[in-house]
Amino acid sequence: MKIGIVIRRLHTHGGTERRTRELLRYLLEAGHEVHLFAEEWESKLAQGLICHRIYTIKAARWLKALSFALLAARATRKYDLDLVHSQARTYADDLATLGGACHADYLDHFLAGLPPLRRAWERNHPFNRITMALEKAQYRRCARLILNSNLAVQGLLRYFPWAEPKCRIIYNGVDPDFFRPDAETRAALREKLQVKENHPVVFLFVGSGFERKGLSEFLRAFALVRERYSACEMQGIVVGRGDIDLYRAQAADLGIDGQVVFAGAVAHTRPFYCAADVFVLPTRFDPYANVTNEALACGLPVITTRTNGASEILTPKEGFVVRDADDIEGISAAMELLLDGPRRLEMSANARRLALLHSWKETANRTLEVYGELLEERKSGDD
Repeated sequence: MKIGIVIRRLHTHGGTERRTRELLRYLLEAGHEVHLFAEEWESKLAQGLICHRIYTIKAARWLKALSFALLAARATRKYDLDLVHSQARTYADDLATLGGACHADYLDHFLAGLPPLRRAWERNHPFNRITMALEKAQYRRCARLILNSNLAVQGLLRYFPWAEPKCRIIYNGVDPDFFRPDAETRAALREKLQVKENHPVVFLFVGSGFERKGLSEFLRAFALVRERYSACEMQGIVVGRGDIDLYRAQAADLGIDGQVVFAGAVAHTRPFYCAADVFVLPTRFDPYANVTNEALACGLPVITTRTNGASEILTPKEGFVVRDADDIEGISAAMELLLDGPRRLEMSANARRLALLHSWKETANRTLEVYGELLEERKSGDD
């Protein structure tokens, strides 16, 4: 097949970018001719990829988004492609993967709790209005919409119920060869962070955008466990970009500043998964948090919320799913259960096994099945 992949930017970080890089790699390995249409990309891309740069109008954020949608459509029409698969909101696609889910649904979660005037102002911001208009046009035009969780599908259908027949769920994957338990890495980072090896458990939080990812709730739950088990040595590690001073002050107010290390934004998160024992992500909204799969692949039991689409792959064998970020009692209760060493070790082995079932190769294979379904449907229509 000759396949066009459209994405705004293709860099080394970000869930959409990671999923797209892995898809490109597997498509090329399978022998397909793959064209990339993007505004920017990293210098090192898979060999054999044919790249086309889209030059956008950068005067305003909304104009940049709209011009990319229009110019990407014009660019893809120049080539005799079997199908165009967009990872962005464009006019240039036969199918689209909605990594960030429906923007209107995202705004519902993002604006929750804000004053009514602020919510109205945000919804009528030119960028948000253009984005929602692009989505509506894309959903009507595309023959298939790939989403990464039931959570994302339900959010989309609240606004576009007529799109249900087009929706396909393909969970995000992970590279289990890269994200894996590593005793040497574990020992080295724990020594660097001055984490004692005899700590019963090290709880890890990874995420940027601390408020939405639930860092405050992580700290509150940690403090509650610490209060109940004062004789138990515990350690928390926070990795990610955000207002660290604000949350360091909260940790001090909770009396746990001596037990929580704020590592900040890091180039590579794998050493932190290796150094930890349990992964905690009380996110308020994530269509699918890739860090969940990364933690599982490194053998970490996971505690997360139902508002993380990745929770859909979890069973009680690998982790705990609480109601939402405000369920501090539920989060702390799960953390307390994982203070038990034998339980934690058993769940660690199960976590690794689950991650092996959700590799990026499996995600790519499922995507190819949707390609085949779409092309067969098109062929039947021609007949």
